[in-house]
Amino acid sequence: MITPLDINSEKNFETFYTSYYKRFVRYALYYVNDLHTAEDMTHDALLYYWEHKEQLTEEIDVLGYILLSVKNKCLNYLKHLQVEYEYNRKQTDLRDWEIDARIMTLEDETYGAIFSKDIMDIVTSSLSSLPEQTKEIFILNRFENKSRKEIAVILGGSQQKIDYHINKANDYLIRKLKDYIPLLLLLLKNN
Repeated sequence: MITPLDINSEKNFETFYTSYYKRFVRYALYYVNDLHTAEDMTHDALLYYWEHKEQLTEEIDVLGYILLSVKNKCLNYLKHLQVEYEYNRKQTDLRDWEIDARIMTLEDETYGAIFSKDIMDIVTSSLSSLPEQTKEIFILNRFENKSRKEIAVILGGSQQKIDYHINKANDYLIRKLKDYIPLLLLLLKNN
C-alpha cells in the first residue's frame, strides 16, 4: 500500500506519476475508449491528488484514491456521453418524424382530413375541461360563427367579458395543440 507519506515530495510524486500514469490511462481507456480523454482524466486525477494531499489522512491508500478518482471521471464522462446521445437521438427522431409527416402529406391527399379529425378530437376533449361559460362562449364564436357582440347580447354580458373567455379558450387550445402547430402550418401552406 502506498500512503501519502511515501510520496510527500515532488521527486517522490514524479516517480510515482511516471510509474503509475500508464496503468491509470489503460484503466480509463478501457471504459472511455478515447486515448486523449483517458490521458486527460488520469492527469487530472493525479494532479487533484497532489493539490489536495495535505487534506488526506496518512492511512489512505493513494493508489485506491487515485483509481477511484479516475473511475468517477470515467463515470461522469460516460453519463455525459449518454445524455448527449439521448439528446441527439431525440433530435434525430424529431427530424425523422418531421420528414415522415411531410412525406405523408405529399403522398396522401386524405392526410389533411385525418389530421383535421385528430385536431378536432383534441379540441373537443380540451373544451370539455374548460369552465362551462368559457366553453359555451368559445363554441358560439368558433362553431356557430357568432360575433362577440352577438354572444354578449345572447348571454347578457359585456364584450370585454366575451373577449376574455375567447382568449382564455384560445390560449388553452394553443397549449394543447402545440405539437400539431408545425404540421398545421405545413398543411395550410399546401392549400
